[in-house]
Amino acid sequence: MDHRPFEDWLSNEEPLTPQQKRDLTAHLQTCRSCSSLAEVDLAFRSVRQAEPAREFVNRFQVRLAARKQALRRRNALGFLVLAVSVVGLLAGLAWPFIKTAVASPVDTLAAWLSSLVNLWASFQALIHAGLVLFRVAPGFVPAYIWAVLLFGLTGWSLVWVLSLMKYTRIPQGA
Repeated sequence: MDHRPFEDWLSNEEPLTPQQKRDLTAHLQTCRSCSSLAEVDLAFRSVRQAEPAREFVNRFQVRLAARKQALRRRNALGFLVLAVSVVGLLAGLAWPFIKTAVASPVDTLAAWLSSLVNLWASFQALIHAGLVLFRVAPGFVPAYIWAVLLFGLTGWSLVWVLSLMKYTRIPQGA
């Protein structure tokens, strides 16, 4: 026997049609499980709900405010401990550099400038090497490979543009 519709009717608050009421009454006379469920439902509906004790809301709000304040205090303390730990760790890691910079600031400045000049020279050398390869490479690679690369790059660009159009569509209208 399928109890599902009868259990749904008993547990829902929606009004039943006259035919559903007749079917439910007939089913409750023959089914012990559903009649027990109906009795329990009737008992729950007939019980008066208890009201909260006096001043419950005020006590709850006071406790809630105290917990929020304690949480704010704990978060602030945690942030302070984290910040002090990070600053201490960074100071510990940077101590050799700080010690050297304080001992001889001119030598430190000269080392930094030397590093910047070396970085700039390396960057220029890479640019010149890239330009040489750019000028020489077309002679080593056959024309059909360039065509395939160009076709692939065009297809990839088309897919990219279409995906941008799809995912960045701005809704129009109201």
